[in-house]
Amino acid sequence: MAGNYAKAEQMYFDVPQRKGKPENVHTPKQLIVSLGVKASPAYEISRICEEAVEEAKILYDAGTRNLMVQNVRDVPMLEGSRLPTVSAMSVICKAIREALPEDCILGLSILKDHGEALVTVAETTGMDYIRPKCYVGAVVGYDGIHEGIISDVLKAKNELQSNVEIIPDIFDRTSVPLGSTTLVEAVGQAVSFGLARAVVLTGKDFLESEEMARTVRNAFPDLYLYLGGGVNPDNLKEAYDCFDGVFVSSCLKDTGNMTGKLDPDKLRTFMSTYQQILR
Repeated sequence: MAGNYAKAEQMYFDVPQRKGKPENVHTPKQLIVSLGVKASPAYEISRICEEAVEEAKILYDAGTRNLMVQNVRDVPMLEGSRLPTVSAMSVICKAIREALPEDCILGLSILKDHGEALVTVAETTGMDYIRPKCYVGAVVGYDGIHEGIISDVLKAKNELQSNVEIIPDIFDRTSVPLGSTTLVEAVGQAVSFGLARAVVLTGKDFLESEEMARTVRNAFPDLYLYLGGGVNPDNLKEAYDCFDGVFVSSCLKDTGNMTGKLDPDKLRTFMSTYQQILR
């Protein structure tokens, strides 16, 4: 461990676990596909659920065993603490959880971050982990300043006796960190104070992501590292040389970005490449 940070003991509670939940969500060469949904009250929730469940089943049948539900298709992007957003995400996540086999790991990201909402929706709908976009420190995004939600997440986990995993982004590429905290220091805070067993790193481009991984790996050799974006069939093998797991979304969509629709041909190509790497 770097500096004065010591890896903290995890906050585990002696409560019944989800039936079929894998013992460890952080396995070698983990692949997480982000499933983008709408969670705005302007949309018909029953239709949203049907579309989300259909996409989730397609991804599962293609060989994916880890999906993260995220409301990336909301326009405008509203605060995650709004009751309509929280309610919609609860209904959507519950529908996906019930539609997929028990061995499928499910995660949750609610934009724009709200600690209590993230933990509560995840815990009540059978999600296995959450991905806070701003967990420690503070950042500036296109809509202003966002403060880390570390205290709200841990408080909610304690109150709900929740064993949901925390996989936070560190220096997310859609924002700029405030202050002089270094990447290694921020990771140390997430691990030591925030009880994270894994973190997500994403640079402005793939080369910067690799450099970030090398920096963090040197300081935290045993920490599980996820690449948060920028993966495609051409660089997937190289990504696994630096990262333990990857999140993928845009390269599977018809538009080439995460707000598009799933492209069957792109999915087949990507999963074929992934299976070859696993051999």
